[in-house]
Amino acid sequence: MPVVTSVLVAMAGAPASGEETPRVAGGSAGRLVYVTHSQSEDVAAFTVGRDGRPRRVGDLVPTGAGTEPSSVMFAPDGRTAYVLNRGNNTLAAYRVGSRGELRLLGTAATGDAFGLAIAPDGSSLFAANQSGTVSAFTLDDDGTPRAAGDPVPTGFPLPQGLAVSPDGRFLYVGHGEPDSPGPREPDVIVRFAIGPDAALTRVGRPVQTNPSGAQIVFTPDGRFAYIATTFDSVVDGFRVGRHGELTPLPGSPYDAALFAEGAVIAPDGRHLFVAGSGQGANPGGVSAYTINGDGSLTEAPGSPFSAGTFPVGIDTTPDGRHLLVSSADTDPSLLFTFAIAADGRLTQVGPPLATGGVFSMFQSLAVQPDQGPVAALTVQARPARQATRFDASAASDPDGRVARFDWDFGDGITLLDGGPTPVHTYLRPGKFTATVTVTDDESCSTALVFTGTTAHCNGSPRARSSQTITIRP
Repeated sequence: MPVVTSVLVAMAGAPASGEETPRVAGGSAGRLVYVTHSQSEDVAAFTVGRDGRPRRVGDLVPTGAGTEPSSVMFAPDGRTAYVLNRGNNTLAAYRVGSRGELRLLGTAATGDAFGLAIAPDGSSLFAANQSGTVSAFTLDDDGTPRAAGDPVPTGFPLPQGLAVSPDGRFLYVGHGEPDSPGPREPDVIVRFAIGPDAALTRVGRPVQTNPSGAQIVFTPDGRFAYIATTFDSVVDGFRVGRHGELTPLPGSPYDAALFAEGAVIAPDGRHLFVAGSGQGANPGGVSAYTINGDGSLTEAPGSPFSAGTFPVGIDTTPDGRHLLVSSADTDPSLLFTFAIAADGRLTQVGPPLATGGVFSMFQSLAVQPDQGPVAALTVQARPARQATRFDASAASDPDGRVARFDWDFGDGITLLDGGPTPVHTYLRPGKFTATVTVTDDESCSTALVFTGTTAHCNGSPRARSSQTITIRP
């Protein structure tokens, strides 16, 4: 399919197509959220503030007749959003504007795709095709997808959910038919090594899961992986080995909400949330778990929690304080927000908000990643046993504010959360390397926080600044 470069799809108040637009800020304006609707064929935009209450932004964005959009996902840098159109088997890339507006960058062909996952560095993207293959795409500097060769067979029928390991080395693909009747055989996860230009090479042996594996997620440290399986409504958990191999966790599988399908791990890696969409007259819900030190799961008190009649899209805010769930209730779909307690239990924040569109599907909700802060450092050095002054007040955050300054003065003395302008007295002359590490108001700093499909925090080394100073006698 040829790449489209000149189509503009905009919300009310959108800028002209050639105009550069900054990202929606995560501060007082709120964090940007997209929800797709397969029946009304459009995308709704919201911001969610620190109070957890979502607010509509602009008008619905139509994706085109026959597209049936399902999955939506942000690139780690938050500048591009990707929408999987299951109706016409395409992947659409959009530039994200400052008010949530979407400008179509281009499209690429998939093959009856069900789920999406992007690489941690934002260089490639993968789609699981229920035709038995995985489509791989490289992403241009502007986010436009390019097919990386022909789709790669997985060796098993009906690929569904997939995820990339947090270190970016492997792609994991789950399989299975979600709603076929009768007894079912176990399904599998297949692992691929990711090479240059998104080349995929199948490695290792397939790992058995319960029937119909859907969303796969990883803890941010890459030690544990989990897959929601719809047929038996359970979560399979695995320890991840040095070479990407998966070993079942103690107590796995774990009971989950009916027809478990969507999943997300909190940015701090302490909690797992699974959306079960229910079946027929039996509603689903959201199961919440604490992730223990050995990876095993303990279900939170009160779990599963009610979230409409068909909850499936699920994500957390980058600060980990709130969980958002899209539910394909009759007409229109609903957006739920929950406050997350320390033990993982969920408390609904206000009434659900109508999204304006109809029928949200798998991966139908995405929260824009937090962008890490940028450190800055100047030093006014003084002789030994006199106060040397440090200044990091020029540090900045592209979508919020800098909230914390941690200092290492290079002489064995550190100062945690020491503010932007500390003083320090060196007791002896010499050369010392002083370092400041900054953290923003959503707890994003130097680390990239990635949980399998996209990022919560796009942290980088730019959040740390060092300077070597000479202290005279």
